[in-house]
Amino acid sequence: MADDYFGAMLVNVSSIELSIVNLKTGAQTERVKSAVAIGENIYNHEEISFETVGDAVEALRGFLQVLKDYGVTQYKLWGSHALSLAPNAEFIRDQLYVRTGLHIEWLSLGEESFVRNEAIALKYDHYHHLVKDHAAIIGMNSGSTTLSFFAHDKLIASHNMKLGPIRIKEVLQTLRATAPNPVDVLDDYINSKVDDFYRFLPEEFQTTQNQVMLIGAAPLNTYFIPKGDVSYTLSVKSFNKFCNEVAGASNQYLMERLHLTEENVELVLPVVLLVRKLLTVVHAEKLHLVNLNVLDGLTTNQAITAGYHKYHFDNQILAAADDLAQRYRVEPHHMELVRRFALHLFDQLKPLHHLTPRDRLLLEVSAIVHDIGGFIDTHEHYLHSDYVLKESEILGLSTEETQIIAAVSRYHSTRTPAEDLAHFRQLDSDKRVVVAKLSAILRIADALDDAHQQTIQRISVSIRTNKVIITVFSDDELSLIRWAFHYKADFFTDVFGLQPVLKQRRLHK
Repeated sequence: MADDYFGAMLVNVSSIELSIVNLKTGAQTERVKSAVAIGENIYNHEEISFETVGDAVEALRGFLQVLKDYGVTQYKLWGSHALSLAPNAEFIRDQLYVRTGLHIEWLSLGEESFVRNEAIALKYDHYHHLVKDHAAIIGMNSGSTTLSFFAHDKLIASHNMKLGPIRIKEVLQTLRATAPNPVDVLDDYINSKVDDFYRFLPEEFQTTQNQVMLIGAAPLNTYFIPKGDVSYTLSVKSFNKFCNEVAGASNQYLMERLHLTEENVELVLPVVLLVRKLLTVVHAEKLHLVNLNVLDGLTTNQAITAGYHKYHFDNQILAAADDLAQRYRVEPHHMELVRRFALHLFDQLKPLHHLTPRDRLLLEVSAIVHDIGGFIDTHEHYLHSDYVLKESEILGLSTEETQIIAAVSRYHSTRTPAEDLAHFRQLDSDKRVVVAKLSAILRIADALDDAHQQTIQRISVSIRTNKVIITVFSDDELSLIRWAFHYKADFFTDVFGLQPVLKQRRLHK
């Protein structure tokens, strides 16, 4: 086959899938699914069993043969975020590599949600019409659910909730053994979890009506979406009527009524109860079931990376970072100025840093969120920023990228990696250099508004033989900024070998 074809493999909690796609046309050539449930009990904090690893190896070897039969030479294996949290996840990854030659790249929750958003934007015809007003994408994974809110063609916020169908299924199994009315208790359990999650969303999302696009609800897709179609739309009233019908039904009835296998039928009740609650809290106008998942998102993302789509989604990453900054009440005027100065410095210093466009994006995200630790305490706020960011899921960022942003935020203020070596060593050597360079740039940008007064209007940068001249345009007295600049410039010199020099030019002479 031509180089345009790509094979994406995903090891999930309840299955392993392969999709072969023509990246140029977007057409899917082959889709294979194995029902190997390698991580079925991980939400009970159990290890992945040796027996299921053997089954996974056989499934992956079969996928490799399919790829070979089609002549596909470009392929990749991903593992879901849920699986990466298994106690023996890294041992399993190594065993799979040894026995198949395939290296698993673990996905973060932020990446899973991001690629799903990419897939729905490019593969669902009604997407752009729906997000022109107010819409929400509800993306369901095995153990979590992500809500992404859109208004006027832009992502406004994206939040993740640790509640998904398989996690709920395990709760239901426990309730059936211990509670006299397990369905009612499960419904109360879901309601309490969703209400607790939803109260942390901005007030505007708690009252706005939304068109809802639902991804990942496999049992509903099987029943509602006609074969060969990607989507199906139904009213909230129709969905609630369906919920009432299946809530008290037996598994045998559901298998016949919904055309489900024995493996999928256990997910019906968890899915419908969760979706019913979510439709209520997002004030859904209509429900649009979309038969796309993370695997579709991974192939879509691969096509974007290969340059087959001009539409890029970095603005969703930045919007998610802005949402996180607002949640922690970051002062917006200081943040915007530091963001602008940091990007200008990055662009003008390309001959020095040799960093990538992706690194520029990470710098911009760092500039947006570097002060979120001040929500906890302004004293040593950079340390608080570090651990808050490490525990946050930013849409579209890998776990490693989130660690980089946390480290850059940690070092934007008083500390430097050299003074904090034990912490800094947790990153790979090549990423330490990236963190050091981005931190050095962000420290300069932050120093130029150290008083949080926005006294500098703009800057210009000039690289000389042994120094970098940073000219600031301002009519104000800059004594504090000069002091902060001098203090923070030393680390820039350590990293780049050039001394930053601050010069001031008056706007009105």
